[in-house]
Amino acid sequence: MSRPESETTRFYESHVRRFGFGYRALGFGRRSSQEKRFGALAALGDFDGARVLDVGCGFGDFLAWLRARGVQPRYTGLDLTESMIARCRKRFADGETRFLVGDALSWRPEAEYDYVIASGIFGYHAKDTRARIQPTLERLFGITGTGLAVNFLSGCAPTRSPGRLYVHPADVLQYALRLTPAVRLDHTYMPNDFTLCMYKNPAWEQSQPQQRQDLS
Repeated sequence: MSRPESETTRFYESHVRRFGFGYRALGFGRRSSQEKRFGALAALGDFDGARVLDVGCGFGDFLAWLRARGVQPRYTGLDLTESMIARCRKRFADGETRFLVGDALSWRPEAEYDYVIASGIFGYHAKDTRARIQPTLERLFGITGTGLAVNFLSGCAPTRSPGRLYVHPADVLQYALRLTPAVRLDHTYMPNDFTLCMYKNPAWEQSQPQQRQDLS
């Protein structure tokens, strides 16, 4: 029996039919803006050889971007949209990756991941998108062993596009700090977007005893 479609799934399926298997179907205005987001996500840590879960993987473009830079993660892609996952399985038919259909809030992983990244999963303004932000952060942070990176359209953007959800960075930062004190927010790469990086083990707790004493 097929899984019932959400409003978000219908939106992206319609974009695939309209734009094909390109960045426009994912809601990006330009390829360059997609890659700027990838650069901010990649700052989370060293993905080479790491277990990486890409939530909202789309067509697997982040994996292709990493591989083009010599980074070879142990990669799993997850997306709501079946046509996107089908495309990924054909595009990366190398036996070294996994692509799964699922919702971030209900999908159950078989094991913990070193890193979890999520690009654009809150971009479409469905009726429940804003309400999903906090529980999704909690869910994804719970299945990473090292860190989570997720991006948002910024409520500080000078211009806005219809049908998109813009979130104030301070609101998301508040959610993140409830889960971990080790948080980095990057609002430097584009005026309308920001990336949040959250870490399980704060860097100051991994420092030498004398360094920890100096911080007190």
